[in-house]
Amino acid sequence: MKKTFTLQSFRNLLDCRLNVTKTLAMIAFLLYLTPAFPHTHSLQLVREEGKTIVERIQVPPKFKRIKIKPKSFAEYLRSYPLKESGSPVHLFNGNEKSNQDTHACIFDMPIESDLQKNSQSIVRLYAEYLYTSGQEEKISFHLTNGEICKWTDWLSDCIRKRNLRTEVARDLKKWTKYEKSVSKSEKDQFFRAYLKNVFAHTSPLSMMEYESEPIEQNKVQIGDILFDLSKPGFICMVVDICRNTETGEKAYLLAQSNSSATDFYVIKNPKRVNDPWYHEEDFRMPAETPEYIFPKDSWRRLQYGKYYSKNS
Repeated sequence: MKKTFTLQSFRNLLDCRLNVTKTLAMIAFLLYLTPAFPHTHSLQLVREEGKTIVERIQVPPKFKRIKIKPKSFAEYLRSYPLKESGSPVHLFNGNEKSNQDTHACIFDMPIESDLQKNSQSIVRLYAEYLYTSGQEEKISFHLTNGEICKWTDWLSDCIRKRNLRTEVARDLKKWTKYEKSVSKSEKDQFFRAYLKNVFAHTSPLSMMEYESEPIEQNKVQIGDILFDLSKPGFICMVVDICRNTETGEKAYLLAQSNSSATDFYVIKNPKRVNDPWYHEEDFRMPAETPEYIFPKDSWRRLQYGKYYSKNS
């Protein structure tokens, strides 16, 4: 039977060809734009191997890590041991954090107690850096009441109390000094007790009031923090910085723990797939992190940072 070619058939054929043309044009347009997006799925900067931030997280194309001074706090953070890739973030009680989609890697820093929360984890990193680098005289923190708790004073008090013992002779009690050098293990125990005391008597608010000052974004260094006074439960610290070798643009790695004591971990960038770096353009405030949005003027520098050489 011979088919009749009607006007409606012609219109249907024309519509079909137009739809195909539009689809092909859209695909071509998307393929043209793909290289312009730095957060495509082809970009994979987090490696499974690598025991430190430098080994685990690569820099974006055309970027290079900034130079830092040997034995600086920046080098301490870059070389800090990480947990095995794929490890979950744990709470202080051993349970896993409910949201496991926010971290790129985890610092291998055991949680001392339920007191080691957001600001306390940062305090611990600074304190342990000074303790292990022979700068113990600089370990000093303001408590919530404004008083200063110095590690060297704490150590002296611990030694004084330990060196006093009671001897009983002829039913008479007298105090005598018991001289004994402090072993490394004993000193470490005193230091752990000092940190727990600092954790118990400091807070994000005391960090903001006594220990930090506001800074501009263009002055951000490794060790600086993002802090919002209206929501003191969220604090992020810059643990690494890289710079675009062509444009000079910087990008930052941010790390945090939570208001419930958790592991300290490098956070992902929700705006970029497989790229945890926060580029300067991402900080056109408000700055969005996986669990919080920081308002303008949230950058602050910790006062203990003044002891460290500039690293940018």
